[in-house]
Amino acid sequence: MHFSALLPLATLGLGAAVARKMTPRHRDHGVPLNLLSKRMACGETASLVCYGVAGGTSQNLDPEDIEYAASYLRHLADTNNNPIWNMPTEFDCSEWTLPLFGTGTVLALAKHINPRTNSGVTYYDLARTFDGGEDATEDQRRKSLLGACGKNGGQLGVIVDESNPAYSSAEYVAAKMKPKDIIIKLVRDPSFPAAA
Repeated sequence: MHFSALLPLATLGLGAAVARKMTPRHRDHGVPLNLLSKRMACGETASLVCYGVAGGTSQNLDPEDIEYAASYLRHLADTNNNPIWNMPTEFDCSEWTLPLFGTGTVLALAKHINPRTNSGVTYYDLARTFDGGEDATEDQRRKSLLGACGKNGGQLGVIVDESNPAYSSAEYVAAKMKPKDIIIKLVRDPSFPAAA
């Protein structure tokens, strides 16, 4: 697995990103630039937060859109040799839009919560955080964002399957990555009209 060739440039939307001087991992859905910009506030934790319940405002997401987004991430993993979402060490806590398309009400963000960790997680684990996994047990689903927060949306540390061979690959180990310190946030895509 070679990290520099994990996803085709078109999949990441690089053409649009470069042309508009936006960060390459963003997708362009007419989202206001202030929402697409890299955010850098540190201090969040991997603990579950359901918006509108334990803080924030309910996002009124369509649960089917959350399931679709998780399936899309698994599709990216299946068709791109199980890529790694990498958030390297830095001096801030970046937050990036995940490369998802056609997810309706859902805007999925990945946030780095420890600037000293070279974090890397599989797309399967990103998806697992959304819905508990492709063949999730009732308990696994309940611990996911969909199961715990449902239409409210929320945030949670990536649920990692440390037995995945990607985490013990020579390239992963050589890069000194760790499968931790990334949280997923499911919020309402501002380009998707609110329900009347």
